[in-house]
Amino acid sequence: MISPPAVDDRRAVTGPLKPIEIASIAIFSGLTVVPAVIVAVVPMAAALGFVTPVPIALLAARTRPRAVIAAIVTTVAVTFAVAGLGTAFGVAMTAVIGGIVGEVRRRGGGTAVLAALSVIVAPAIAGITVLLMWVLKPLRTLGLEVFDNILTGLAKVLRGVRLTGAGDAVERFSGNVVDNWWLWLWVPGTIGTFLTLVVAGWFLGKILDRLADVKLDDTLEAAHVIGDVDPDPLPLRAVGVGYRYPGTTRDVLTGIDLELHRGEFVAIVGANGSGKSTLSKILAGVEPAIGIIDRPGAPGLGRRGGTALVLQRPEAQMLGSRVADDLVWGLPDDQAVDVDGLLAEVGLAGLGDRDTSDLSGGQQQRLAVAAALARGPRLVIADEVTSMVDPQGREELIGILADLPRRHGITVVLITHRDSEARAADRIIHLTDGRIVDHHPEWMRPEKSAPALNSNHHDGDPLLVVDGVRHTYLQGSPWEVTALHEVSLRVDRGDGVLIVGGNGSGKSTLAWILAGLTKPTGGEVRIGGDPVAENIGSVGLGFQHARLQLQKVTVGDEIMAVGGESVGTSEVGRVLDLVALPREFAAKRVDSLSGGQMRRVVLASLIASDPEVLVLDEPLAGLDPQAREEVLGVLARLRDDGATIVIISHDLESLDRVCNRRVELVAGVLEGGA
Repeated sequence: MISPPAVDDRRAVTGPLKPIEIASIAIFSGLTVVPAVIVAVVPMAAALGFVTPVPIALLAARTRPRAVIAAIVTTVAVTFAVAGLGTAFGVAMTAVIGGIVGEVRRRGGGTAVLAALSVIVAPAIAGITVLLMWVLKPLRTLGLEVFDNILTGLAKVLRGVRLTGAGDAVERFSGNVVDNWWLWLWVPGTIGTFLTLVVAGWFLGKILDRLADVKLDDTLEAAHVIGDVDPDPLPLRAVGVGYRYPGTTRDVLTGIDLELHRGEFVAIVGANGSGKSTLSKILAGVEPAIGIIDRPGAPGLGRRGGTALVLQRPEAQMLGSRVADDLVWGLPDDQAVDVDGLLAEVGLAGLGDRDTSDLSGGQQQRLAVAAALARGPRLVIADEVTSMVDPQGREELIGILADLPRRHGITVVLITHRDSEARAADRIIHLTDGRIVDHHPEWMRPEKSAPALNSNHHDGDPLLVVDGVRHTYLQGSPWEVTALHEVSLRVDRGDGVLIVGGNGSGKSTLAWILAGLTKPTGGEVRIGGDPVAENIGSVGLGFQHARLQLQKVTVGDEIMAVGGESVGTSEVGRVLDLVALPREFAAKRVDSLSGGQMRRVVLASLIASDPEVLVLDEPLAGLDPQAREEVLGVLARLRDDGATIVIISHDLESLDRVCNRRVELVAGVLEGGA
């Protein structure tokens, strides 16, 4: 059995920086540099100086000192390259302050402890500034001369307007500062440093409270290289495996017994929350809380001959700006890769020079598969890789994965909740509530066919009118991409309109234009006869990724924030009733909700804001059949009550319950519209 030791206490971690620490250093260093540079070039933005220490403080509060030191060095180096020595020195001081604040919070100290420590630390930090100015005499001399010249000039002006006393006072003050420069530098510096420490501590406390449920731990850390052990993940045998996330009281997996052999295609199916993604991490090398994982060598996540993991959201895995660059990102320079051959194998032939940001969702997912194959893995784990892909792209992706065992002898594990995808596998493992079960889960039902193209005859009151809308990204540049061409559409009051189309057809662009959040490069959208861009909020937009739309800590706070000042606790209860969630959910933390519950909270928030039209972008993406049925039931009830709903989706199952007509976007052109 090859498995690394588990680490429960981050303060006990030793050794080189971990990948999650390196990523955190890059992010928090950037967040420190930006306000510091703004303060340096925009004097009116000096108040941002109090915020500058917060990113480093946040990092220090959640990781070990080694990472904090690396972040400070990185921040100072980048600032020096961008803004010069003076700004870099200022950033160094504020970064050190942030590190101190974060370390106090990490050790459990509160505001009183920080204030007491600041009384000692502030004079010391200010003293460092005095020491550096004493050593850098030419810089000190130049600075004092400039200061003296400015105040001497001001004194002359005051005398010129017969304010002799004021002029003499200014000149005496200037002389005193020049003669006692160290005192004038040290005392204000001490006061400023003390205030910065206290303010940064207050900011950090608020941020940490908001991020209490967001872990900085790398759950895949244990899947990385283990000493000098060579990657050899198969055959794999799991016996009595269980897993519980740190800080929780519930087992996510219990009593898992399974085997994986070379060259087979295995599907793991289960509802949202059944433990599928956790099991995929265990297979990728995460140490189980209990039980045995037996394999010949190391899991070798990301290493040649090891394990490759392809995730649900491909954009979260893309690092290169070009397709070819992303494919080989992170590989050793001496490792030969047939870029063109791999791209052709996944259906991206000829796209090596394409910007990754221009790819559709399906193309991005294929690129993620190609990047996994570039590592020459023996085991590929694909976790819900089709959830954001259109039906045609979904079928093609499954075909690519199913072909890997035959063509390359690679073992493929597909995590899915779609019965049609699971049937393509050699065998199926069913998960229910963290356990493997023998029977076919009740929630797995045959997928329904798409609704027929309904009539576009209009006999109602026109509410939302799209007239000749065109949209081009990066217009006028060599990278311009036209997403929509002369789109016209009429939505009557009480309509349920389904807009379908493949990945890259322009659906999400149209959704943002319908809501008035993106201004089209041509044409217009009117609601009730008025431009929708002048009536933001009249069209409520539900994002593809529900979690990105939820900004508050609790469900009730989220609904009230979106609904506005008029929404109180009684209204929160009413909209929760409408979306079939218990009223007690108002007190629940957003981060504790399932995917289907998050979708319904977004709906509740939008309903509370009382829009004239609801536009929902991929409202069923990533949901298992049970959660999908729950969301569909809510939407059907809203339509029955007279709501006007536009659904933009490539998931056509059962949407005929909600929509009375359907139109299709093909390469930015609307068919069946008007």
